[in-house]
Amino acid sequence: MNGRERVLALLDGKPIDRLPLMPITMMFAANLAGVRYRDYVTDHRVLVGAQILTATTFDFDYVSCISDPAREAADCGAIVEFFDHQPPALLETQARLADKTALAGLKVPDPFAGGRMYDRVEAAALFKQRIGEEKLIEGWIEGPCAEAADLRG
Repeated sequence: MNGRERVLALLDGKPIDRLPLMPITMMFAANLAGVRYRDYVTDHRVLVGAQILTATTFDFDYVSCISDPAREAADCGAIVEFFDHQPPALLETQARLADKTALAGLKVPDPFAGGRMYDRVEAAALFKQRIGEEKLIEGWIEGPCAEAADLRG
């Protein structure tokens, strides 16, 4: 039973050989791969390579597109500061919705328009191509409360 089969069987209530191992490994994966975290969060190829290396090295059952909470906010126009070896940060002093009346004009970003969200879509596609039969692929988007906090500051 491979990781993908194991997770799907568990979700379907079927017998499994062991509990799935699905830790969040963002910075750990970048460190293991020897890449800057800035590159991990801005280039889906780096993220995918680091996740696959980590998952195969430690026999994890999945790979993940998660990297940081600023993707959707960035595509909504939030200002994001990037660092070499830590997650990006939203500049709260210049929050996208510091003026709450700006919410009325906020447009829902197109995840296929080439922004940071599209990089995550591309990560999911590359995962599917490279390891989709062996490992479960976890996508990731910020939930509504987290996104509201990211945009409001």
